[in-house]
Amino acid sequence: MPTFNLHSLFRSTVYDDTYLTELTLGDDERTQMQSARTRTRIRDRLRTRLPGVLQKELQTNERVRAPRFFTQGSWAYKTLNAPCRIPQQADLDDGTYLPFSYLEQEPPSVVSSALFNSVEKVLRELADETEGWTLFDDNPNCTRIEIAPDKHIDVPVYSIPDVEFEKLREARSFILKAAMESLAADQIPEDDNWDLMPTHGVLMATKDRGWRDNDPRPVKDWVNGEIEVKSEQLRHVMRYLKGWRDHQTWEKGDPKSILLMVAAAEAYDTQIHARDDLALLGVVSKLPEILSGKLINPTTRDKPEDEQEDLAKRLDEDGIREEVIQRFKNLALKIRQAIEGATSPQESCNILISEFGSRLPNDSTRIVVETVKSAAAERTPAIFPVGNRTSA
Repeated sequence: MPTFNLHSLFRSTVYDDTYLTELTLGDDERTQMQSARTRTRIRDRLRTRLPGVLQKELQTNERVRAPRFFTQGSWAYKTLNAPCRIPQQADLDDGTYLPFSYLEQEPPSVVSSALFNSVEKVLRELADETEGWTLFDDNPNCTRIEIAPDKHIDVPVYSIPDVEFEKLREARSFILKAAMESLAADQIPEDDNWDLMPTHGVLMATKDRGWRDNDPRPVKDWVNGEIEVKSEQLRHVMRYLKGWRDHQTWEKGDPKSILLMVAAAEAYDTQIHARDDLALLGVVSKLPEILSGKLINPTTRDKPEDEQEDLAKRLDEDGIREEVIQRFKNLALKIRQAIEGATSPQESCNILISEFGSRLPNDSTRIVVETVKSAAAERTPAIFPVGNRTSA
């Protein structure tokens, strides 16, 4: 029986309409979100208004600095997918950073609440002024502005050590000076230089629970490190899994993105050149076993055991562990059937579309029919043995 190479349905250098391209926000949509975030909207308003509002909120004569910013979450990891259906939304997380050691005389919970409330107040003013924008204040960890029915921007706020903030300020000043001298003010980059991002002392302000140790940099560094070591194909697989999840209907809750990414990275051990279908099958086949036990957040693995975060615990809290495991078992069977057990290319398409939805192209003509004499897909170890490394 022939097998089917389904790679070009997922990703292709020949076809424009692939599953990956359908998962990707269009240029106009990305521009809309970036414009809302950048100096002309949210960031600019926080730079100009937040210092005065916060100073009044704290009833202090101390000068409050203008904040710095770092985009985080799936936008920064490059794993952001376009929403599949209402009420799903594309999200951009834009962290706002301020120094606060000079306010140590204030109770920490007071400073945290004041900072959170001040950001919310400034952004409420902006949302009220902007047609089509709505502010939501029900999340204790960030302020959310919905800029379109299918898009929102979350603004968490952080404190960082003064010395780290000063490094950011000096770097920003240097960039501004260089841009002005070259008459390229329109080319001034935003503040997202993660090389300058503090590596310690980062605390997130919450609405009513004081400061939380919730530094976004370790997750971004972990994602980038996994992709660098294991190949860009892993990022594609992460996005396919998120796209599959978003197409499904979940009654009690769905597996969260960080869980899917960490589980995928643990399952992925071999790069299969130009065969994303086989790479996806290899990962999905291992997920039931991986999700049957603990799945430790890699950013907490160096902590004492009682401080490590078990991402799979959330599945039990939502009562969906067995459901998720069974769905992945079924997904593995379906992908394998589409590759090895279908009677025709069109049946392969139908099988995949039943799992991933209509964003996966219904085009059987691009499926390559292979026989046992066909050359095997090129497999490359995702993690190269140390002993095989050579100097450049």
